[in-house]
Amino acid sequence: MRVEKIEHGLDESWIEKVQAWLPAADRFGESEEDDLLTAVLDANDELLGWATQTFPEAEEVTGYAGSSRLLVVFNPDRRVIGSALLASEDTAGHVDKIRKDDGFFSQWNGRHAASLGVVEEADVVSGATLTSEAIARGLAARFGAQDAAEWFPDDLTIEQVRSLFPQASGFESREPEVYRVSGGEDWLILRTSRAGVAVRGFQGPCDLMLGLEKDLIVGVRMLGSRDNEPYILDVADELKFADPFAGQSARELLAKGLVEDFVVSGASETALSVKESVLELLRRHYRTEIAVNFDWRLFIGLVWIAAGLVIGLTKLRARRRVRLTFAVVSMVLGGLWLGWMVAQDQWLTWAKRGSLSGTSLAMLALSAAAILGPAIFGKNVYCAHLCPHGAAQTLLGAVRKGRWALPKKLHQVLVTVPWLGLVALWVLALAGSSFSATYAEPFEIWSAGFFALMPTVIFGVGLISAAFIPQAYCHYGCPTGALLKFLTHSPSRWTRRDTIAAVLVGVAWALVLIL
Repeated sequence: MRVEKIEHGLDESWIEKVQAWLPAADRFGESEEDDLLTAVLDANDELLGWATQTFPEAEEVTGYAGSSRLLVVFNPDRRVIGSALLASEDTAGHVDKIRKDDGFFSQWNGRHAASLGVVEEADVVSGATLTSEAIARGLAARFGAQDAAEWFPDDLTIEQVRSLFPQASGFESREPEVYRVSGGEDWLILRTSRAGVAVRGFQGPCDLMLGLEKDLIVGVRMLGSRDNEPYILDVADELKFADPFAGQSARELLAKGLVEDFVVSGASETALSVKESVLELLRRHYRTEIAVNFDWRLFIGLVWIAAGLVIGLTKLRARRRVRLTFAVVSMVLGGLWLGWMVAQDQWLTWAKRGSLSGTSLAMLALSAAAILGPAIFGKNVYCAHLCPHGAAQTLLGAVRKGRWALPKKLHQVLVTVPWLGLVALWVLALAGSSFSATYAEPFEIWSAGFFALMPTVIFGVGLISAAFIPQAYCHYGCPTGALLKFLTHSPSRWTRRDTIAAVLVGVAWALVLIL
């Protein structure tokens, strides 16, 4: 919902919200310029209490996607008796979770107005952490907190500086985002939060420092993050122990415009935000534009997807030699080199964010091929020809003759496993669980050498079983495959049900934009 700008005072229509705590409230009194609160009066002009809203001070405090306006109501002694969210520019799903959480709004009850101007740890709402924390910070800003809009207010410490420059004897701020380090020639540290760089990961931005010695990048370290904790820890460890930026020329990195080697399995969105933050930080420091070069990997990948669609949607799919040859291509190119695979982790991430912004063209193209193929043509092209894990199973099946067939009853039981897994992942996601769907599927192992226990077991058992049972993991273990298989049951033509569904989606979209 767009937040209208009301620079001072309270809108008279808000008196109805105040009545939830002061039932006899009739109108607002005059606001004095030197007072943060507005009087709430009854029909006889008797003082019932006080009220305020958090704008305009809270306008600069953004959560996941925007700022929020809070109404706070006080008793005559200026102690909080209730609060309500008036409007928010943040993501509708996050805002809805907060509105339903009474405990969030009651956390300030009993507090005196004089004690609210401090940024402190708030009781946040699970699944809407950034939005709820921003509302709490906006309240602190309204009552005088100076650093409420700064998510990373802490200054650098010499210990942090020495993690990049062990011989550093001190440092000083030369510009807001640039620190000169003593102890060496041309040692600099750049900091993203002070440069205004705030590229969002899965849930929020990171605060990074980058060390420079002349034009050479000494390294990158994470000072803080608003992202999910498991992702933060994985990415921070990767930067600490296998920093791909260290030793690179900053200007050459800008000229390339990309960092190919920084991949953190299970934390892809956070890792991507780090890469983009580093490039933007360097661009601002050198006052130059990032070069846009032709991406051969993307081009080859899109050709691979197109070839898979041609094979899967034509009579070529019936030719064994073509099918097996392309399985090798999908396994080597799609899996081992590109690391392109669709999975529940990626799709659930998009759903939680409520946006596809920042998503690579590669993942959009592959997801479109996976979903639209069965939905429009009734053929599961992705699972049959593009999925590297499916391709590996196909090749294993071609090598070994004499395949097994499971007993009918056991087969009927096992085919429900993918559906149970799919439902479980969706339920966990809807419940706001921090469990990553990466751990329920084996695909990240192909792209990044991800060796967590669950994916490794699924990966190994699935491939070994495929040598004896045709496409074992596809049939008896893959939640993503179950979803795509379901889509193949569409009638391959536009029907009345599609029209109804399209209208409902359009209405829902319109309501989200309006509300």
